[in-house]
Amino acid sequence: MERRVRTKLVAALVLGAVFGSGLLLGYAADSQLAPEPTTASAAAPAAQPAAAAERPRRPLVYEQLAPTPAQTAVIDSILGVHRARMNALDKEYREARHRYQASYDAVVQETRDAIAGVFPAEVAAEYRRLLTEFDMRREAERAAEQDPRN
Repeated sequence: MERRVRTKLVAALVLGAVFGSGLLLGYAADSQLAPEPTTASAAAPAAQPAAAAERPRRPLVYEQLAPTPAQTAVIDSILGVHRARMNALDKEYREARHRYQASYDAVVQETRDAIAGVFPAEVAAEYRRLLTEFDMRREAERAAEQDPRN
């Protein structure tokens, strides 16, 4: 067999094997994501708030162990304390990120201005126009990601 034909055949077989194993792995992972509801997790969705009830809730790991009501109460209190701590950390992170963003934006603008200074005036104007288009497109993508209707 000619070397080129043999190479193409081997490449096709490797691609077929990768594709087939991907399908099998995807099927196996998908079947693992939808476990049978236990008695403890079957009663839990009724206690969910209305907003959370719109999408199916994946059972928490500890729910799969069928904790007693006393264990569930202790777990809920632990989660409440940790949720408050995480909310405080999240608030702190958002504030720090807001401060960081101003510095970041300043460096980006200085870099863009320096690059524009390399070009003649007409080319620099085109560069700035392209940057404006890029920024508008990126802002629209971010807004679409944050839109809850998507």
